[in-house]
Amino acid sequence: VPAQAQVKLEHKYVEGTKQVVHTILKIKQIATIAGIGQDVESDRFVISSLEVGKPDDQGNALVDHKTDKLSATTKLPGGLTLSFDSDDPNKKADNPAVEPFLDLLRAAAKSRFTTVHDKTGKIIRINGLEKVAEGLPDAFKGEFNAERSKKSANQELDIIPADSIKVGDTWKRDSEMGLGGGQLMKFSTEYKYAGEVKVGDKTLHKIESKTLTVVYSLENNPNASVSKSELSPKDSGGVILFDANAGQVHSVKSKVQILGDFELSAGGMALPGKLDLTFEGETVRQP
Repeated sequence: VPAQAQVKLEHKYVEGTKQVVHTILKIKQIATIAGIGQDVESDRFVISSLEVGKPDDQGNALVDHKTDKLSATTKLPGGLTLSFDSDDPNKKADNPAVEPFLDLLRAAAKSRFTTVHDKTGKIIRINGLEKVAEGLPDAFKGEFNAERSKKSANQELDIIPADSIKVGDTWKRDSEMGLGGGQLMKFSTEYKYAGEVKVGDKTLHKIESKTLTVVYSLENNPNASVSKSELSPKDSGGVILFDANAGQVHSVKSKVQILGDFELSAGGMALPGKLDLTFEGETVRQP
């Protein structure tokens, strides 16, 4: 019996290549902390573009990133609503209390930075991201932390295995997602190679995903900590389509609902909480 066909999927960074990516992210949070509601609902749409430049003297690939369009609407506790559109970035908030959050989005909407990739494709540094945070309050500058962003981007690149794979192969990856204010979600995800699929005139490689575990924590917060995290993923699933000819992810679609109890410890008090949090996202590389 002949061995099953194996494929090797690799990210490629060819000088002069360009791509435009559309991203949609929806978040719905139904939560209570010590009986107080903390419901949040958010929708975000981003158009970003990438261009591979001339390699540096060490042969590292340089990829320039910029945000071309950003719109966001967020419903916050207390009946506050935050709306932003980069087509009219200086529009003031109806409620001055959310104006600092608009400053954060204004900075994100004009972000420009460069990722530096070694010969394995791994990002070894990010140049220019600190300029995005200039003028922001210290509480928001962490959103543009180069080391944290590098770690997050490498987590995404690492989803594609370095070794050859065949249909039915599975592998696991651990990842982290910052939620702002020092909040951190740690995920364990299983991926499965499902073979080739046709999309238009392209032959793409399909990878399915399923979230296995999730842990909630707080970092760098001297006033509070998470003393209990009993959260679990539900209604979890995702699909990655990889274009091997281009050496790029063609699209990512994912959804995960997180349910369960947690407990915060602050000022010597235990603050019990309940969480129902859903992330739903889609990223598509444009033709």
